[in-house]
Amino acid sequence: MQIESLELRPLRQLLLKNSSGKHYLSAASGMWMTDDILYVVADDELLLGVFSMRDNSPGQSLKILPGDLPTDPQQRKAAKPDFESLSCLPASPEYPYGALLALGSGSTEQRKRGMLWPFNQQQQLIGNAQIFSLQTLYQPLEQIFADLNIEGVTLQGNCLRLWQRANNQHRENAVIEYCLSDLYAMIAAKQDSLQIQPQRIDYYDLGEVTGVPLTFTDAYALDDGASLFTAAAENTDNSYLDGECVAAAIGLIDQQRRLCWLKPVHPIYKLEGISAKQVGDQLQVYLVSDADNSEIPAQLFETHIKYSV
Repeated sequence: MQIESLELRPLRQLLLKNSSGKHYLSAASGMWMTDDILYVVADDELLLGVFSMRDNSPGQSLKILPGDLPTDPQQRKAAKPDFESLSCLPASPEYPYGALLALGSGSTEQRKRGMLWPFNQQQQLIGNAQIFSLQTLYQPLEQIFADLNIEGVTLQGNCLRLWQRANNQHRENAVIEYCLSDLYAMIAAKQDSLQIQPQRIDYYDLGEVTGVPLTFTDAYALDDGASLFTAAAENTDNSYLDGECVAAAIGLIDQQRRLCWLKPVHPIYKLEGISAKQVGDQLQVYLVSDADNSEIPAQLFETHIKYSV
C-alpha cells in the first residue's frame, strides 16, 4: 500500500539583518518556536537566529560563541561547534523562567559543548549564552555508539531524551533517556570527572530508500507524551561527511515508545529542525532545512498532520 506523502509549504528563507558574515542561515539544524518567535541554530555557525513569526522580515543574529569560523569549507567543518539540536528547559530554581538549550552533536571533540540561554519573565533572552562541556554526558555514549551523532533533544516532564542519528555504516537510530535532574547536576558541577549513565536506550529501524537508511535528524515532544521526529536518507558513511539526501520523512513515536508511522515529505529537503502545535484535530508542523550548501539559504516550511490527542 502506498503511503501518502506530506506536502511541504515554504514560508520564508532564514535571512538575517545584522550578521557580520552571510546575511542568512544556510545549515539550519535545530529550532524552537513560540507563538511570536522562531529560534534557530545552524550547525556551521557561532550564532543563534531569532525571527519574528508575525512577519517575514530578516531575523536577528545573536552570538553564542565569540570569534569567527574559517571561511574555507574544510577548515570550517573541523572548527564548528555543530549545534544540532535546540529545545527549551522548563522553569526551575536554576532558571526561573526557563532557558533555551542547544547541544553539539558529539561527533568530534570540538562538538562536545552545550549552550544554555536564560529567559526573563517576559520570555526574552537575557545576558549571554552559557557554554558548558558535554564530556560527562557523551563519554559513556561513546562506549555504546561507534559514531556518536546527537541530532535532537526533547524534554517531557523530568525525562531528557537525546536522539542518536544513524548512517550507512552504523545503522542504529536510538533514543537515549536520562533524568532531567542529571543535566542540571552536570551543568552545576562544571567538571568532567563525573559520568552520567543513560537510564534507557531504545533503538529504531526506520527503513531505507534506494539502499540509504532513514535516520533521525531532529525531534519534538508533544504534550501527550508522544514525539514527532524528522528523518533523512542521506548517503553518507559517517557523522562527519555530508552526502546526497535521497528522501526525507516525518514520523511519530507514541507514549509507549513505539514507532507508529513514518510519512515521506514532498518535495525532498533535508529537514533538520521540527516544531508543532495542536490546532483542532491537526498538528501544524514547522520545519527548517539544511541544503549542505553555504550558498543556499535555509528555509522554514509548514505542513499539517491529522492528529487527535
